[in-house]
Amino acid sequence: MSTAAPSARLVLAVLASAVVGVVLLSLAGPLLGPAQDWRPEPYVAPPLTDRPPPPIDTELAPAGGERAVVREEISVPVRADQLAATVFSPDAPGRYPAVAFVHGAGAGDRSSFYGMAERFARAGIVAVAYDKRSDYSYFDNRDFDQLAEDASAVVAVLRQRSDVDPKRAGLWGLSEGGRVVPLAASRDSGVAFVVTVGGAIRGPLRNTAWSVYEGLAEAGAPAGAGRLAVRILGGGHLFTLHLDPPTGVWADVKQPALVIYGTNDFLVPPTESSRQIVDDLRRGGNTAHAVRFLDGADHVGRRDGDFAPGYVRTVTDWITGLPDSAAAATPVAGALPVQRYATTTVPRTPWYGGTPGLIATVVLAVLGALVVPLVVRRRLPAGAGDGVSVLRSSRRAMRAGIAAYAVMWVYVIMTLGLGYTRNGGALLFQVGWGVVRVAALLAVVAGVVAVAKLLAARRRGWAPQGAQHVLLASYGTVAALMILSVAYWGIFEFSW
Repeated sequence: MSTAAPSARLVLAVLASAVVGVVLLSLAGPLLGPAQDWRPEPYVAPPLTDRPPPPIDTELAPAGGERAVVREEISVPVRADQLAATVFSPDAPGRYPAVAFVHGAGAGDRSSFYGMAERFARAGIVAVAYDKRSDYSYFDNRDFDQLAEDASAVVAVLRQRSDVDPKRAGLWGLSEGGRVVPLAASRDSGVAFVVTVGGAIRGPLRNTAWSVYEGLAEAGAPAGAGRLAVRILGGGHLFTLHLDPPTGVWADVKQPALVIYGTNDFLVPPTESSRQIVDDLRRGGNTAHAVRFLDGADHVGRRDGDFAPGYVRTVTDWITGLPDSAAAATPVAGALPVQRYATTTVPRTPWYGGTPGLIATVVLAVLGALVVPLVVRRRLPAGAGDGVSVLRSSRRAMRAGIAAYAVMWVYVIMTLGLGYTRNGGALLFQVGWGVVRVAALLAVVAGVVAVAKLLAARRRGWAPQGAQHVLLASYGTVAALMILSVAYWGIFEFSW
């Protein structure tokens, strides 16, 4: 009994200290984190229509109505550049409506639009796909004014063609092109109409945060896991990725507008984006607009690897029917998408929570766990006793901290990927979140045990010497750094 009592008291003391440590770490997380902590906000705006919208006509265009197609390579002069372009036109005399395809974010090669351009030409539309300007950069040179000027220049070339009706030459924009198209139309009356597909009205970082959190919530992941993922994304305030584009541009668009989103668009929020566009159009007095939701379609209007049923015909019938189609079109059609959370600004992390801090943490961990022990281990005094026991427990604490940090990052990468792509299930996310939190708790317990053994050894008269000092400092620094890093990301929060 006399030997069991001290052991029991020691276990209770360790557990009590671990509990106190976890409480302190749960308080330290918010203090170390961004000044404005991120929390999800439910999406509460009313839908575009209060009654079930009619379905989209998914019938294919009659085969007999399709035309042969002529392909032509041209060059469009723009300010400080020349844009290579390919025109697809109906192989029959006449003056047709025309459309220029405006790229989304990233490098813009015109060949990505060839398939759609040919489909448009067969339907009786002159379609042009052009390369994005050579000095464009998704990261630091996204000059929307310049991109809008380029789009207007392409429309101007189309309007001069003998096979184009100059009063029916407009723009089609994908994703980030959904920002360029209304900007060009608001400044250039020569743009006769606008079509956007998956048009982005928020910045990339804000959209990504919404997508990840919405996807995780839909899959039944813990709320804490979603908040962790968004906090991690807060380190992405790089270049222009965190900036929202100018608001209110659609209010200056007076031309007929066709706005299209896929209900499975995971890159931008279809409900919120279409609501904002329609509100701006109405505020500007534009009633010649229509919104179409493609059931099961993705960000670019595809489903199961091909154009979503009714997508191409919806656009071509609307363009070829202008101006009558703009006035007669049903305001909203298709399956209404569901949106749980609104897009919100992602607070910027302190420097130690971003890329510099991550690099510094990994470098210090490698130095403390590998380099320093390799250098000083040969200088340790021989023999057993308190020195060996203390160093062993300190090393375990360090390894437990590294394990907790590594497990957290594996889970973060998994949640970001699966949340963004809408894969994974509740069991995977819930169990993974539990593993992350258990690993963090074990790291705290291991740290408390190491401190307890050190204090007990000091009371017995043991004092570290030489290389022991260095190893203890190295192990302890890495263990503390790992635990504080995990606390910073909110792993010790009491809410699940």
